[in-house]
Amino acid sequence: MSSTPTPKPRVDFEKTETVGSTRWMRLETLTYKVEDGSERKWDRAVRTTKKSEDASDAVVILALLKNNHDGDEGDQIVCVKQFRPPLDAFTLELPAGLIDSDEEPAEAAIREFREETGYLGTVSGVLPASYLSPGLTNESACLVRLEVDLALEHNRKIHNNQVKNDSLEGCEADRGLEKILLPRKGLLRALHKHEEQGTKVFAALYSFALGMEIGEASSLSKATSNFPIVQLELDSDGNPAPETSL
Repeated sequence: MSSTPTPKPRVDFEKTETVGSTRWMRLETLTYKVEDGSERKWDRAVRTTKKSEDASDAVVILALLKNNHDGDEGDQIVCVKQFRPPLDAFTLELPAGLIDSDEEPAEAAIREFREETGYLGTVSGVLPASYLSPGLTNESACLVRLEVDLALEHNRKIHNNQVKNDSLEGCEADRGLEKILLPRKGLLRALHKHEEQGTKVFAALYSFALGMEIGEASSLSKATSNFPIVQLELDSDGNPAPETSL
Protein backbone atom coordinates (compact mmCIF):
# COMPACT_ATOMS: atom_id res chain seq x y z
CA MET A 1 0.00 0.00 0.00
CA SER A 2 1.56 3.25 -1.16
CA SER A 3 1.64 6.22 1.22
CA THR A 4 0.36 9.64 0.22
CA PRO A 5 3.32 11.96 -0.49
CA THR A 6 3.70 14.86 1.93
CA PRO A 7 2.80 18.13 0.17
CA LYS A 8 5.70 20.51 -0.23
CA PRO A 9 5.57 24.13 0.89
CA ARG A 10 4.47 26.43 -1.93
CA VAL A 11 3.53 30.05 -2.53
CA ASP A 12 0.01 31.01 -3.55
CA PHE A 13 0.88 33.95 -5.82
CA GLU A 14 -2.80 34.84 -6.29
CA LYS A 15 -2.78 36.06 -2.67
CA THR A 16 0.31 38.29 -3.09
CA GLU A 17 -0.19 41.75 -1.62
CA THR A 18 1.76 44.82 -2.73
CA VAL A 19 2.76 46.84 0.32
CA GLY A 20 4.49 49.67 -1.53
CA SER A 21 6.37 50.46 -4.71
CA THR A 22 8.91 52.90 -6.16
CA ARG A 23 10.35 53.25 -9.65
CA TRP A 24 12.79 50.39 -9.16
CA MET A 25 11.57 48.29 -6.20
CA ARG A 26 8.34 46.75 -4.92
CA LEU A 27 7.64 45.36 -1.45
CA GLU A 28 5.30 42.37 -1.41
CA THR A 29 3.76 40.12 1.23
CA LEU A 30 3.58 36.51 0.07
CA THR A 31 1.20 33.82 1.32
CA TYR A 32 2.58 30.28 1.37
CA LYS A 33 1.34 26.95 2.64
CA VAL A 34 3.42 24.56 4.72
CA GLU A 35 3.19 20.76 4.97
CA ASP A 36 0.20 20.68 7.34
CA GLY A 37 -1.80 22.94 4.99
CA SER A 38 -1.69 26.04 7.19
CA GLU A 39 -0.76 29.41 5.70
CA ARG A 40 2.19 31.65 6.53
CA LYS A 41 3.25 35.14 5.44
CA TRP A 42 6.60 36.33 4.10
CA ASP A 43 7.74 39.78 2.96
CA ARG A 44 10.03 40.14 -0.03
CA ALA A 45 11.53 42.85 -2.24
CA VAL A 46 11.11 42.57 -6.02
CA ARG A 47 12.68 44.56 -8.83
CA THR A 48 9.98 46.29 -10.88
CA THR A 49 12.00 45.45 -14.01
CA LYS A 50 11.67 41.69 -13.43
CA LYS A 51 9.72 40.14 -16.33
CA SER A 52 8.71 36.88 -14.60
CA GLU A 53 9.44 34.78 -11.52
CA ASP A 54 12.11 32.80 -13.39
CA ALA A 55 13.64 35.70 -15.35
CA SER A 56 17.24 36.72 -14.59
CA ASP A 57 17.49 40.28 -13.34
CA ALA A 58 21.16 41.03 -13.78
CA VAL A 59 24.64 39.90 -14.70
CA VAL A 60 27.72 39.74 -12.47
CA ILE A 61 30.97 39.78 -14.43
CA LEU A 62 34.17 37.92 -13.63
CA ALA A 63 36.79 39.37 -15.98
CA LEU A 64 40.47 38.42 -16.22
CA LEU A 65 43.16 40.35 -18.06
CA LYS A 66 45.18 38.45 -20.67
CA ASN A 67 48.33 39.40 -22.62
CA ASN A 68 49.32 41.69 -19.78
CA HIS A 69 52.99 42.50 -20.36
CA ASP A 70 53.28 45.41 -17.95
CA GLY A 71 55.22 43.42 -15.37
CA ASP A 72 52.21 42.62 -13.19
CA GLU A 73 52.53 39.26 -11.48
CA GLY A 74 49.97 36.71 -12.66
CA ASP A 75 46.39 37.29 -13.79
CA GLN A 76 44.43 40.28 -12.62
CA ILE A 77 40.71 40.47 -11.88
CA VAL A 78 38.79 43.55 -12.92
CA CYS A 79 36.71 44.94 -10.03
CA VAL A 80 34.89 48.21 -9.41
CA LYS A 81 34.79 50.47 -6.37
CA GLN A 82 31.78 52.73 -5.85
CA PHE A 83 29.70 54.47 -3.19
CA ARG A 84 26.57 52.54 -2.23
CA PRO A 85 23.94 54.65 -0.41
CA PRO A 86 22.24 51.67 1.33
CA LEU A 87 25.53 51.00 3.14
CA ASP A 88 26.68 54.63 3.38
CA ALA A 89 30.07 53.31 2.31
CA PHE A 90 32.27 52.50 -0.66
CA THR A 91 32.12 48.91 -1.83
CA LEU A 92 34.46 46.66 -3.79
CA GLU A 93 32.51 44.54 -6.24
CA LEU A 94 32.60 42.64 -9.47
CA PRO A 95 31.20 44.70 -12.35
CA ALA A 96 27.46 44.10 -12.67
CA GLY A 97 24.24 45.50 -14.06
CA LEU A 98 20.63 44.87 -15.02
CA ILE A 99 19.72 42.92 -18.16
CA ASP A 100 17.69 45.03 -20.58
CA SER A 101 14.39 43.59 -21.86
CA ASP A 102 15.83 42.82 -25.32
CA GLU A 103 19.14 41.36 -24.13
CA GLU A 104 20.66 37.99 -23.43
CA PRO A 105 22.96 37.75 -20.37
CA ALA A 106 26.10 37.65 -22.53
CA GLU A 107 25.08 40.83 -24.37
CA ALA A 108 24.27 42.60 -21.11
CA ALA A 109 27.63 41.59 -19.65
CA ILE A 110 29.61 43.04 -22.56
CA ARG A 111 27.60 46.29 -22.44
CA GLU A 112 27.75 46.74 -18.67
CA PHE A 113 31.45 45.87 -18.55
CA ARG A 114 32.23 48.49 -21.19
CA GLU A 115 30.11 51.09 -19.39
CA GLU A 116 31.68 50.52 -15.97
CA THR A 117 35.33 49.85 -16.84
CA GLY A 118 35.87 51.03 -20.42
CA TYR A 119 37.34 47.66 -21.40
CA LEU A 120 36.14 45.58 -24.33
CA GLY A 121 35.57 42.02 -23.15
CA THR A 122 34.94 38.67 -24.82
CA VAL A 123 32.52 36.19 -23.24
CA SER A 124 34.06 32.83 -22.37
CA GLY A 125 31.25 31.41 -20.22
CA VAL A 126 27.78 32.07 -18.78
CA LEU A 127 26.47 30.31 -15.67
CA PRO A 128 22.76 29.79 -14.89
CA ALA A 129 21.03 32.35 -12.69
CA SER A 130 21.85 32.27 -9.00
CA TYR A 131 20.13 34.01 -6.10
CA LEU A 132 21.82 36.75 -4.13
CA SER A 133 19.73 36.97 -0.94
CA PRO A 134 16.89 34.42 -1.11
CA GLY A 135 15.53 35.26 2.33
CA LEU A 136 14.89 38.85 1.24
CA THR A 137 14.32 38.96 -2.51
CA ASN A 138 13.82 36.89 -5.65
CA GLU A 139 16.54 38.90 -7.43
CA SER A 140 18.78 36.65 -9.52
CA ALA A 141 21.93 37.16 -11.54
CA CYS A 142 23.93 35.21 -14.12
CA LEU A 143 27.68 35.04 -13.56
CA VAL A 144 29.40 35.80 -16.86
CA ARG A 145 33.11 35.23 -17.41
CA LEU A 146 34.90 37.66 -19.70
CA GLU A 147 38.43 37.87 -21.01
CA VAL A 148 40.06 41.25 -21.60
CA ASP A 149 42.73 41.13 -24.29
CA LEU A 150 45.33 43.81 -23.63
CA ALA A 151 46.75 43.21 -27.10
CA LEU A 152 43.86 45.39 -28.33
CA GLU A 153 44.86 49.02 -28.62
CA HIS A 154 41.65 50.28 -27.00
CA ASN A 155 42.09 48.03 -23.97
CA ARG A 156 45.75 49.02 -23.58
CA LYS A 157 44.81 52.70 -23.55
CA ILE A 158 42.08 52.11 -20.97
CA HIS A 159 44.45 49.97 -18.91
CA ASN A 160 47.16 52.64 -18.93
CA ASN A 161 44.66 55.47 -18.33
CA GLN A 162 45.61 57.07 -21.64
CA VAL A 163 41.94 57.62 -22.52
CA LYS A 164 38.95 58.43 -20.36
CA ASN A 165 36.08 55.98 -20.02
CA ASP A 166 33.33 58.00 -21.68
CA SER A 167 30.79 55.16 -21.30
CA LEU A 168 30.29 55.66 -17.56
CA GLU A 169 26.70 56.71 -16.89
CA GLY A 170 25.78 59.78 -14.83
CA CYS A 171 24.52 58.01 -11.68
CA GLU A 172 27.56 55.75 -11.47
CA ALA A 173 29.95 58.62 -12.22
CA ASP A 174 28.27 60.65 -9.46
CA ARG A 175 28.96 57.81 -7.02
CA GLY A 176 32.64 57.75 -7.91
CA LEU A 177 32.70 54.39 -9.68
CA GLU A 178 36.23 53.40 -10.70
CA LYS A 179 37.91 50.23 -11.92
CA ILE A 180 40.21 48.42 -9.50
CA LEU A 181 42.59 45.66 -10.59
CA LEU A 182 43.28 42.93 -8.02
CA PRO A 183 45.65 39.95 -8.27
CA ARG A 184 44.07 36.56 -8.81
CA LYS A 185 46.82 34.99 -6.73
CA GLY A 186 46.60 36.38 -3.21
CA LEU A 187 43.14 37.83 -3.83
CA LEU A 188 41.92 37.08 -0.30
CA ARG A 189 44.77 39.08 1.24
CA ALA A 190 44.08 41.98 -1.13
CA LEU A 191 40.39 42.01 -0.13
CA HIS A 192 41.31 42.03 3.57
CA LYS A 193 43.46 45.11 2.98
CA HIS A 194 40.56 46.96 1.34
CA GLU A 195 38.27 45.90 4.19
CA GLU A 196 40.74 47.26 6.72
CA GLN A 197 40.56 50.62 4.93
CA GLY A 198 36.79 50.76 5.41
CA THR A 199 35.67 49.43 2.03
CA LYS A 200 32.80 46.92 2.10
CA VAL A 201 33.48 43.80 0.01
CA PHE A 202 30.87 42.12 -2.20
CA ALA A 203 30.10 38.62 -0.88
CA ALA A 204 30.70 36.94 -4.25
CA LEU A 205 34.22 38.37 -4.35
CA TYR A 206 35.02 36.90 -0.94
CA SER A 207 33.53 33.56 -2.01
CA PHE A 208 35.64 33.52 -5.16
CA ALA A 209 38.78 34.48 -3.23
CA LEU A 210 38.20 31.76 -0.64
CA GLY A 211 37.64 29.20 -3.39
CA MET A 212 40.89 30.26 -5.05
CA GLU A 213 42.76 29.90 -1.75
CA ILE A 214 41.29 26.44 -1.15
CA GLY A 215 42.26 25.41 -4.69
CA GLU A 216 45.81 26.70 -4.25
CA ALA A 217 46.12 24.86 -0.91
CA SER A 218 44.85 21.67 -2.53
CA SER A 219 47.40 21.96 -5.33
CA LEU A 220 50.17 22.50 -2.80
CA SER A 221 48.99 19.47 -0.83
CA LYS A 222 49.12 17.29 -3.95
CA ALA A 223 52.58 18.61 -4.80
CA THR A 224 53.90 17.55 -1.39
CA SER A 225 51.97 14.28 -1.12
CA ASN A 226 55.05 12.22 -2.07
CA PHE A 227 56.77 13.07 1.22
CA PRO A 228 56.91 10.06 3.60
CA ILE A 229 54.35 9.97 6.38
CA VAL A 230 55.86 9.26 9.80
CA GLN A 231 53.68 7.55 12.39
CA LEU A 232 54.53 8.96 15.83
CA GLU A 233 54.26 7.02 19.08
CA LEU A 234 52.92 9.24 21.87
CA ASP A 235 53.76 9.11 25.57
CA SER A 236 51.18 9.31 28.39
CA ASP A 237 51.04 13.13 28.07
CA GLY A 238 50.28 13.03 24.38
CA ASN A 239 53.79 14.09 23.29
CA PRO A 240 55.92 12.22 20.71
CA ALA A 241 58.05 9.53 22.32
CA PRO A 242 61.80 10.39 22.18
CA GLU A 243 62.62 7.59 19.78
CA THR A 244 60.07 8.83 17.20
CA SER A 245 60.47 12.60 17.57
CA LEU A 246 61.37 14.53 14.41
